[in-house]
Amino acid sequence: MLTRMVCSLPFQIGKNVSVKSYNAFLDRSESSGYKFRWENRNVYIIEMAGLQHEAAVSVLFKCFDRPNNGANRGPIGVYGQPYHYDPTGNGEKIAPDIAVRGSNAHILLPSNPHPGFPPGDVNGNPHARIICEVAYAQNINAWNTKCEAWMYQNYVRCVLGIKLFPKIHVGRTVHQIMIARLWTRVALPGSVLSTDATLATAGVHVTEAKIGLLSFSYDQISKG
Repeated sequence: MLTRMVCSLPFQIGKNVSVKSYNAFLDRSESSGYKFRWENRNVYIIEMAGLQHEAAVSVLFKCFDRPNNGANRGPIGVYGQPYHYDPTGNGEKIAPDIAVRGSNAHILLPSNPHPGFPPGDVNGNPHARIICEVAYAQNINAWNTKCEAWMYQNYVRCVLGIKLFPKIHVGRTVHQIMIARLWTRVALPGSVLSTDATLATAGVHVTEAKIGLLSFSYDQISKG
């Protein structure tokens, strides 16, 4: 049974839900604007579309699309929330905020349905090579876990995670920060091995940056 009431996140909306029923629920798109997680036959809302979340997704989308030089059908495919199968799950569908892969003209199409090789998304298109996950309402642990889950699929080369934190008001000044983490299959300067034992054994490294996203005063706004 799936309901639609939303309070604090993650918020459980279903229990005793089979993978088949969960995937069918996603296909019907009955609750657009939410991101879901299926776990042990329970279904949770883990993220909601909002200004903070969508603004960050929009910026990332433009950055990854830039190499296409404005072409409608460039060599790089940048997609918003295409469904893939959870590489750590039981066949349930999951969707990143952004998925990047080469165009079909440059990438070998899967010859067999999931879980055939080479890997594909749920529609039989080539699997994403770069994944982006943005979290605002989602807590940092859940966000980190989902980012690392993508790296269990060896076809994924890197995952960029952005965690946005609520604005902090200090007097007449507003601050907002974010944490950016990049998971890669090669060691980058300043990176450390993943704390996930399986990923660490596979040589997955994480690089983190804490970034001041926004800082302004009300006096600055009033002066234009």
